[in-house]
Amino acid sequence: MGEEEMDFSEFQIDENEIETIDFGPIDLEGGGATMEELAEKLAESFLQTIQVLAAVVSLSEKYYETSHSRFVSEKAALVAENLNMDEEDILEIKIAGLLHDLGKVGFKDIIMLKYPSELNHVDYKLYTQHPEIGMQILRKYTGFERIGEIIYQHHEKINGVGFPRNLKGNAILPGAAIIAVVDAFHEGVYRLRTERSKAGGTGVKYYSNTAFLESTKDKFSNTMTYLHSKKGILFDIKVVEAFTDIMDIDREEIGVQKVHRCDVSKLEPGMAFARDYYTSYGLLIVARGEVATDDSIRAIQRFAEYDQVPERLLVMM
Repeated sequence: MGEEEMDFSEFQIDENEIETIDFGPIDLEGGGATMEELAEKLAESFLQTIQVLAAVVSLSEKYYETSHSRFVSEKAALVAENLNMDEEDILEIKIAGLLHDLGKVGFKDIIMLKYPSELNHVDYKLYTQHPEIGMQILRKYTGFERIGEIIYQHHEKINGVGFPRNLKGNAILPGAAIIAVVDAFHEGVYRLRTERSKAGGTGVKYYSNTAFLESTKDKFSNTMTYLHSKKGILFDIKVVEAFTDIMDIDREEIGVQKVHRCDVSKLEPGMAFARDYYTSYGLLIVARGEVATDDSIRAIQRFAEYDQVPERLLVMM
């Protein structure tokens, strides 16, 4: 017997009547929570998820002078702003930058220590899977779909020689193209060849801005030369140019700033930290160049109560 076809015509609504319907604050049955309150709770859950995942990623960054994920996140967002992308895209790129290496968590040290070109066939194949692993992890969380796709594409190259899908040109999401450039820069300038000391944080300490600029001058120049030689081939031209402008300004500002020691209790929003600070177990609390916010200051002060950071921190003003 065939299925009887149902008539839905009685459920049709006049489009002109939709504007007159006032739903008001929707009270979820028995809970007393409105849709606005639920949205706020979901936003808090989303932020907490990002914070937990970012902390996990940071524990795998022992082969960088400073936080790789935080640098990529902050600079990628600045590039997106420079390219006049909308606020939602900028936020997604910032989060994707923070979590772009999530898929590397748990990789063997031999893979993390070497550059991709130095890996054997087996280890390189595993390395190329980290964008997909990261995306698959994020699929488990609501709201991370586009962020996961950006992460999936962040090793694609304009001419199609990237991985994992050999995407070309405009087939690559703008956010992924931005992260590809910032990621390559930080790898070139701040990658370490030996493991960073957990207790002591980074093995390279700069006690003045002049020392920092001088020490990184050659790596900065060589990496920028590489990015420009590959723009339009591996990297998006506009992204490379926007990132170059940002980094040139960044280094100019560092050159005129003075480094001071500041009591933790006197930290103020807008101050920039002059070095990385880690807990005794290797968790990065703040990265060099990171600008203090109300939230980060509260976190630092809590860590100071447990003697996880010095009572006076180096800041740039």
